[in-house]
Amino acid sequence: MTGETYANDSVLAFYKALPFNYQSSAQDQAAAVRRRNSLEAYPPLKPLLRQGTQMLEVGCGSGWLSHAAAVHQGADVLGIDFNPVAVERARAVGEALGSSARFEVADLFLLRPTAPSEVVVSLGVLHHTNDCHAALRHVLRHCVAPGGHAFIGLYHGPGRAPFLRHFRELRERGATEEELFAAYRALHPSLADDVHARSWFRDQVLHPHETQHTLAELMPLLTEEGMTLVSTSINRFAPIESVDAVLALEEDFREVSRQRLAEGRYFPGFFVLLVRKSAAG
Repeated sequence: MTGETYANDSVLAFYKALPFNYQSSAQDQAAAVRRRNSLEAYPPLKPLLRQGTQMLEVGCGSGWLSHAAAVHQGADVLGIDFNPVAVERARAVGEALGSSARFEVADLFLLRPTAPSEVVVSLGVLHHTNDCHAALRHVLRHCVAPGGHAFIGLYHGPGRAPFLRHFRELRERGATEEELFAAYRALHPSLADDVHARSWFRDQVLHPHETQHTLAELMPLLTEEGMTLVSTSINRFAPIESVDAVLALEEDFREVSRQRLAEGRYFPGFFVLLVRKSAAG
């Protein structure tokens, strides 16, 4: 494959040390996939994934969502990630599960599928590249089949800001990495496994590069790429009668994030959107 890449070498090195959402063992991770269908957290995505649906996950990490789609929904899943450590774990989890999901090491910017997928998923990935807009355009243009869907998750500008400021201020006051970890675990106590918790902490607090975005910022790009907004977490996946009404809700996430921090509760400042590609391609 040839082409330009905006993959971030420092991000790759960081996640090789400990991939995101990584549990103590492949067996523990497989058990977590069996216990809970992660697709339940994404109401507009789950109904699109049925027996045999072709799904591509761009930035699959250790495979938690890809395996859920294969095991619980029967989808035909390929997960790609530029981190070979994460892909190795995803494959090990698949062996433990007996999952049909397949995994490959690949740079998303160099990806040119010969057969684009009915459903493409990319959660928490594109904002770690050196050009999130270019990454999103590439995925929409080259990976989604005409009439297909893309489900994208990104850090939200207003929603993310209070969380980032909180940990920046802790650092400025001289907090050590272990003190930052303790502060994060206090906000996110449901992560009982220490390795799992540290993988989340590193991803949320220590990563070397991220950008934040808004739906308002992305709408022109989506329109240019022939995509229609179907659903978004910004309005809690309610039917979209007016895009402008949805966009008017975005700044509210700054106050929600402030309130969650004041209550000692985790709020990552993350939003997802489901878009459909024109059948004309």
